[in-house]
Formats: sequence, C-alpha cells, structure tokens
Amino acid sequence: MLLSASDRDAVEDGVTDDEVVAAAEALGEALAAANESSSEFAFTTMVMQCNEAIGDETGIDYGGVCGADGCC
Repeated sequence: MLLSASDRDAVEDGVTDDEVVAAAEALGEALAAANESSSEFAFTTMVMQCNEAIGDETGIDYGGVCGADGCC
C-alpha cells in the first residue's frame, strides 16, 4: 500500500512516514522522466490517472487539493 486514508490503516499495513515519502519521491521522479518523453496530452492524462489512484487509496481528492484544474 502506498498511502493510507487513516493512521490506523498505515500502522496495520506497516507503512512508515519515511516509506510514504520515499514512494512519493519515486513517483515524482518517474513523472518528471515521463514529462520529458511524453506529449503534453499523454503526460496530463498520466498525472490525472495518478491523482485518481491517490484519491482512491487515500480518500482525498488529490487533484482538487492541488489546483483549480484538478492536475498537480
């Protein structure tokens, strides 16, 4: 599990804050690489899919939190 909607879930799954930060950094690096090699449309679609997956996992509308266009 990458992220959790509650601290209890994170503890039960054995996910530490450091692991969440490391996963976020890895995702950021992968998105940066994809941004360099993808069309703008493909990259935007990928980011929106990531936002949706993060939202599904955490219960937070991640895209809505980031900006008016729903894409961080």
